[in-house]
Amino acid sequence: MLYFLEILVWVKICWDDEMSRPIFAQDAVGTRAILLGNEAIARGALEAGVRVAAGYPGTPATEIIETLAEISRFYPEIYVEWSINEKVGFETAFAASMCGVRSMACMKHVGLNVALDSFVTACYAGAKGGFVLVSADDPDCHSSQNEQDNRQLAKLAFCPVLEPASANEAKEMTKYAFDFSEQYRTLVMLRTTTRLSHSQQDVTLGEIPPIKKRGKFDHDKSRWTFLPVNARKRRRLMLERMEKIKEAVETNPFNKTAINEKSVVGIIASGLAHTYVVECLEKNNLADKVSYLKLATTFPPPKKLLSEFISNLNRVLIVEELEPFVEEYVNIYAKEANPSLQIIGKGLIPQYGELTPETVTEAINTFLEKKKPKPKSEQKAKSQQDIKAPPRPPVLCPGCPHRAFFYALKLAEEKKKTKFIYSSDIGCYTLGFYPPLETIETCLCMGASIGMANGFSKVGEDNPIFAILGDSTFFHAGIPGLANLVYNNSKVIVVILDNGTTAMTGHQPHPGTGIRIDGSPSTKIHIEKIAEGCGVKYIRVIDPYDVQNTVNMILEAISFNDGPALIISRRECGLLSQRRKKEIKEKVVVYRIDNNKCTKCRLCVSTLGCPAFLIEGDEIQILPDLCTGCKVCEKICPEGAIVEKAE
Repeated sequence: MLYFLEILVWVKICWDDEMSRPIFAQDAVGTRAILLGNEAIARGALEAGVRVAAGYPGTPATEIIETLAEISRFYPEIYVEWSINEKVGFETAFAASMCGVRSMACMKHVGLNVALDSFVTACYAGAKGGFVLVSADDPDCHSSQNEQDNRQLAKLAFCPVLEPASANEAKEMTKYAFDFSEQYRTLVMLRTTTRLSHSQQDVTLGEIPPIKKRGKFDHDKSRWTFLPVNARKRRRLMLERMEKIKEAVETNPFNKTAINEKSVVGIIASGLAHTYVVECLEKNNLADKVSYLKLATTFPPPKKLLSEFISNLNRVLIVEELEPFVEEYVNIYAKEANPSLQIIGKGLIPQYGELTPETVTEAINTFLEKKKPKPKSEQKAKSQQDIKAPPRPPVLCPGCPHRAFFYALKLAEEKKKTKFIYSSDIGCYTLGFYPPLETIETCLCMGASIGMANGFSKVGEDNPIFAILGDSTFFHAGIPGLANLVYNNSKVIVVILDNGTTAMTGHQPHPGTGIRIDGSPSTKIHIEKIAEGCGVKYIRVIDPYDVQNTVNMILEAISFNDGPALIISRRECGLLSQRRKKEIKEKVVVYRIDNNKCTKCRLCVSTLGCPAFLIEGDEIQILPDLCTGCKVCEKICPEGAIVEKAE
């Protein structure tokens, strides 16, 4: 009920009844709106006069580009695209900056790994039009394969980092980042985290300036062409620029201190962690008991500001997510400013996982030696929290075509009487790792499935080797791997699970959909034609809902010996299918268990694992609200006990 009310409030606040314009695209100064952190960043980019924005879908950054795409409906001079991957998105946005217009590239933390080659060298050249790179880190791996802290990559590339502490500050800091970028001719990284990206706050909207419609390339070959003769000069210029930036961050308006002359303890916090610190101090009446510093410029950190802050302290606590990045600098600065200072950071603040108000409060209480018994009300709440629900691993959605293909893989494995090797990418299909499907054995990064399968094939491994990836992932990073298989004549079965969308991040389009981010039509790029062009000789397109034919094609592909084989498992995403059917009011035939025929073998549950199944006592049911009518379970029941449900 609460979630429903939140949606109603969101709709009421975020849509103007008269103009049917999203609030984040309005130009009325002073209007207030409840925005996600990502939406606030997009609004900040609009208020900064952004002209080009590009990226690739990746939680927790996805909504920034989606919001800018919505904004571009009302400001057609703004160009927004989902690029084929983060590297291309970065290069698209950077080229716009080279032409003197403001641009933004958005990606999740591991996306910057894909763009890193371009990013590091681009920082040599610096920006012309303001350029902001949004890097959304994901502490606690909510939807990622690691907990990478991209401040480390910014340090590598000599790129200044700004870290907002709230959605409202994210909007203002985005505007500031564009100005800073142009003033110092530098790229600027805006580092966010999952909690900031997806939390909401009341944001006051500012003025939208005229957007520069056209850019002009300056043909400055010595700046933009990175031959060694130019790169050596540009590195020296980059280092000189960084010295000016180090001075500038000392007066950054987002760095704030609260000094308590009577206290010899202090706290330094950056990003959303600062919000948790302030909340803890205010809630426990400690705000006037300590000094604290809110650090918004984590690279380069303001040396003078930090040194002055710690100079009269006995102890200081550093609160930051993931790596001890600021902590290391404080240790360095303290050698001059206060050698006897006791610096406490990752000894109390975890170096893994996402910070919460509770973990920060516990660390501060320990730091201040103010641990107190919890009130009875909190103790009761804690005891209630101790009653945990049974573990529920992530599962593929009801009607997901990937489940049907994975089931067919297991059948083929049984028929061959051998263990297959399953090399995977990251996406919805990675959920095939969990029981009962258990058909995913590796997952490294986007595109790695094919490259790793190639390695497996070269070490004398006799068992069939499968490289499993999605359609969007194939366009993102799978094409070079496929070409490499052909070039090296590798016996690998590549499986592209084509559900016609980028499903894991919210159904964004990609080159195989024939649709761009704004819904306009584009040239549809066919996976099988790309494979043909790469020289793949065995290509089969199958419908995974046809389980028996899928098994036959898998066995046929295994017997193919003239290079790699490709199976394209093509069936629309189950969620999109249901949505489309509802829109056209198409009847969905759902299924039920005929208990007169059911022998309780539970094959449907133990091998397919569709969440539409429910076991109550000794009986199995199919929940009609979850059933999509895919018929896969009907086809696998040995007793014919799964039948259509009456109207």
